Amino acid sequence: MIMKKILLTLMCVVISTLSFSQKNLDKGNLKIASVKAVDYMHKTLKLNEKQKAIFASSYAEYAANMMKAVDKTNKSKKGVDPKKNRKELNMHMLRFTEKRDNRIKDCLKKKQVMQYDNLVRDIHPYTLEVKQRKK
Repeated sequence: MIMKKILLTLMCVVISTLSFSQKNLDKGNLKIASVKAVDYMHKTLKLNEKQKAIFASSYAEYAANMMKAVDKTNKSKKGVDPKKNRKELNMHMLRFTEKRDNRIKDCLKKKQVMQYDNLVRDIHPYTLEVKQRKK
């Protein structure tokens, strides 16, 4: 009887630990993170209002596209290897990143483009969280 209780308790702990350890893209967090990323770029690059508007629309579109890509890869490929899903999501992410960066670089000055290329590395491509690097 005691052994059953111990075994049941251990199973509950393992299941709850594994379920909380999975990290999914949360739609609300992605939208909030895109606003924080735009604010970070605005402060660092000293953007004017037109540039900030282009940044905001580009990052909002990027976040929406990433959410769609995550939903698409999770729904359509239930029985497929998770590595293939991740690979497909990476392909979408690279395409969306290139599109976003091209739109943004068109509105920046040469000096700002160089700074942007360095600063964009501080933003995580999946979660859009800003993590400043140590200098």
